Amino acid sequence: MEGLIQVRPGFGGFNFPYEKADAVFVGAPLDATSSYRTGYKFAPTKIRDASMNLETYLMSMGLDVFEKLNVSDLGDLIMIPSDMDGSGGRITETVKKIKTDRKIPIVLGGEHTITYFSLKAFKDVFVIHLDAHRDLRNEYMGYSLGHATVMRRALDTLPPENLVQLGVRSCSKEEAEFAEEARIEAYNSEELKENLENIAKEVAGKAVDKKVYLSIDLDVLDPAFAPGVATPEPGGISTMELMKLIRIFGGLDLVGCDIVELVPPHDDGTTAFAAARVAYEILGTIAKTK
Repeated sequence: MEGLIQVRPGFGGFNFPYEKADAVFVGAPLDATSSYRTGYKFAPTKIRDASMNLETYLMSMGLDVFEKLNVSDLGDLIMIPSDMDGSGGRITETVKKIKTDRKIPIVLGGEHTITYFSLKAFKDVFVIHLDAHRDLRNEYMGYSLGHATVMRRALDTLPPENLVQLGVRSCSKEEAEFAEEARIEAYNSEELKENLENIAKEVAGKAVDKKVYLSIDLDVLDPAFAPGVATPEPGGISTMELMKLIRIFGGLDLVGCDIVELVPPHDDGTTAFAAARVAYEILGTIAKTK
């Protein structure tokens, strides 16, 4: 595939041949629209580094990820911050290729804007969006497409009933009014903490017969568990609570996902390891369906 910087070894230290892969990692180190911290471009490498220092056997699932799955890692897409359309096109085309080849793409960000480009590779998906922020602004800092508008842009083609937001705890008045008018389903972090299992099962029930895309902004976690994100927001869920959500969603028909918003220059390694563990949990849920 063109426009890629190859990575050897890949996620977890493994890199099976693409042709035999069940799941495929690709880095999208887009770093173009940050309104606070920058340094997203280093994130995929740091997540991979952390992944090689975690066990591949998941006690919670009783399986070794790489014994059950063939996992390939294409490396990082070359992102050009001054060319958002060009960079975005590379994301869309690569994700589309992986999907067309009947494999599950796992995109490592990079800023959250990559979700918009990744979703363009799919039709009629149900998006489960885990985030501290609603990302529903129509425009931010003079731009209609960026990390704070990504879900609003996704809704330009996605019906509102196909989006559910979990862990949200910060938004503008404009976003709150839009979400209410569009009837976008959402559960804040406090609700999740108090009733996680029931909420997760309710969401899973609505998505059970649909193709599911999972978008995880690491700032859904409380800064105590993920200090190295672009826009930390107090009052989030724990790493364990995030892993529990992923396990409950494990029976769904996952067709793609992304893990975004890690900013390594502001991280002590805690967030990178959380991101890598979350990726392992996703691989574990995929493995259990094989």
